[in-house]
Parts: sequence; structure tokens; C-alpha cells
Amino acid sequence: MNAESLFCKILIIIKKSSYILLLFAVMLSSCASPNQQHLSTDSQKQQENNSEKRQRSTIIHYTGFTVSYNPVTRQPDWVSYTLTAEQVEQTKHTPKIPRYFMPDPNLDLPQATNEDYSGSGWVRGHMARRQDMKWSEQAMKESDYFTNICPQNKEMNNGIWHQIENLVRQLAVRYDSVQIVCGPIFVSNTPETIGPNRVRIPDSFFKAFLIKHQDAYHTIAFICPNNPDSVTIVGTAQSVNSVESFTGYDFFSFLDDGIEEDVEDEVEVGLWLR
Repeated sequence: MNAESLFCKILIIIKKSSYILLLFAVMLSSCASPNQQHLSTDSQKQQENNSEKRQRSTIIHYTGFTVSYNPVTRQPDWVSYTLTAEQVEQTKHTPKIPRYFMPDPNLDLPQATNEDYSGSGWVRGHMARRQDMKWSEQAMKESDYFTNICPQNKEMNNGIWHQIENLVRQLAVRYDSVQIVCGPIFVSNTPETIGPNRVRIPDSFFKAFLIKHQDAYHTIAFICPNNPDSVTIVGTAQSVNSVESFTGYDFFSFLDDGIEEDVEDEVEVGLWLR
């Protein structure tokens, strides 16, 4: 066999081997859930889209919650807070205070205004829920700042988002407390905007929970499309690791690394919805 013939046979073997490896990789990816496939595909793109915007974000500690505020999008990157069973009980006995959306008067950065939302077709969606802040008059007022508000589809706000908000309160009572991190997700490089301040419209929203039950930590997360499509809590459930991979955030970094990785990889829906 001459050298040229030997080279051709080797090339054919390499091509066949490459095809087998590619086919095996496709088969593995098809075993993932549709939601996990979507997260894996868009993860790098999502992180690249947000990296520049997040460099301008400002951390603000309010009475009842913490915000990473982004003056580019005119809304929070994320909002975090802890809700306890005691606070839930207190909110049941607090007098109602009129809702008054307004920019944070103490923040010297571009913010959304009511004019941006007027006639836009989008509603002002709270990230830290106003009802969860009723244990403090100041906390409730601060929850109406536009630093805590995102444009949300009305049906989504009144539907799946409201259901998950109610789940938060149930979890706080059942497990004594629950930690929440939530915020908008932007996928498009050219998102739709509203108003003179060009407030960006998120493609979807995430919400992640952490509880401690029987001396063990548990987490779960949800991704809700910012549209009127009807979805269920079970259908939007994700592992925290999946959402972290998609958004580039590290939600519960205070946990030991070994514990965090295992805890944030679980999706035990029954633990949360029973």
C-alpha cells in the first residue's frame, strides 16, 4: 500500500469517528428537558448581553430588601430579601397605605417615571412584593420606588407571577422563613422600550428561593416569560444552577461550595408545592 492510499484510509476513519462523536453529543443533548436545553443554548449570549450593563449597576439597601439597580435598563438587575413567618403575620394587621409609584428621591441616577408606563400597555411589576413589605410602612413605601419596578405583561403579572408571589408567603409560614432573589432577564440585543426614558422590556423574569428544612438547605427557581401565555408553576420550575448559568448570577454564594452545588442542582417541586 503506497503512502497516498494509506493517508486516504486514515482520513476516512477520522471522518467516521467524528460523525459518531457528533451523533453521540446530539443524543445526549436531546435527553435534557426543553427548559434546560433553552438555558444551555442561550446562557453565553445572555451573559454577554448583560455584562456591560451590570458594570454600571448600584447596590441599594432599603429597609426590607436589597436592589442592584441598573440605570441603563431603568430597573433592577436583581432584588433580594428574606420573608419570615412573623412578618407575614404582621402584614395581615397593617393598615393599607395608598400605592404611590415614584423614583427613589435619594438616588441621583436616571430612573423610570410614571410617564414611561402611561398608555404603554405594560404594568409596573414589583420585584420585592409590596404586600411582603407591609410589616414596615417605610419598607412598603420603598417597594413602590421605580428601582424595584419592571415592565410586566398584565396577564403574566396577574397570573403566574402572582401565583409565585403567593407561594413565597406560604413557604415563609411553612418553613419559618424563605430567601428570595428575583429580577428581569434580557435576551434580545435590541429590546423594546417604553416612554421618554426608554425603559427596557424584559423577555422574562426569574425568581429563586432558599429554605432550610430539617437542618438541610433546599432551593428552587422559576422563569416566567413576559407575555400573556398561560403557564404553570410546575412548568416554569428550574434548578437554581440552571438559572445561574443563564443569568450569570450567583444567588446563594454564602453557602459552602460543596453544599451550594448540590443544593442548587435540585428541582424537588413536591417539596415546595405540597
